[in-house]
Amino acid sequence: MFSTVLIVIQSLLHPFHVSVSEVKYKEEKKAIQISVRIFLDDLEMALQEYSGNDKLDITLKENWNLVNENLQKYILQNLRVYNDKGQMKANYIGAEMENDVMWTYVEIEKVRKLKTITIWNSILTETYDDQENIIHFRAYEKVKSARLHKGAEQKVFIWEQ
Repeated sequence: MFSTVLIVIQSLLHPFHVSVSEVKYKEEKKAIQISVRIFLDDLEMALQEYSGNDKLDITLKENWNLVNENLQKYILQNLRVYNDKGQMKANYIGAEMENDVMWTYVEIEKVRKLKTITIWNSILTETYDDQENIIHFRAYEKVKSARLHKGAEQKVFIWEQ
């Protein structure tokens, strides 16, 4: 019951649907690290649809294993990174709640250098037609950004040193 009340209140506080992804190329580690920030109420609705469990409450500690399992599958399905050789293998690192958002973490290892990287982000677009997914990609001391949405879920980033 409390979860439902909290979701209604949060819905009134943020009448738009958005996620923010911070993508960082760590040249010294030869890795792409991605953190995604998603509003809890929006994510709960998407995970309920994704899992087929319309009573899944992502804020309850006793549900964490089920939430994290579904979240891992959901994120890796809806957040994909490609280079000129195809889809890059992403590793789900984990997630944590902070106030009214969920932070999720993904890493791609063995990335020697960046040239052309395509990011596909369809997070929550199956649940909300007005979903916006903002990406900030940091590499080589530069930042490039993109705004993705349903029907335009991917962005090509070209990196020249």
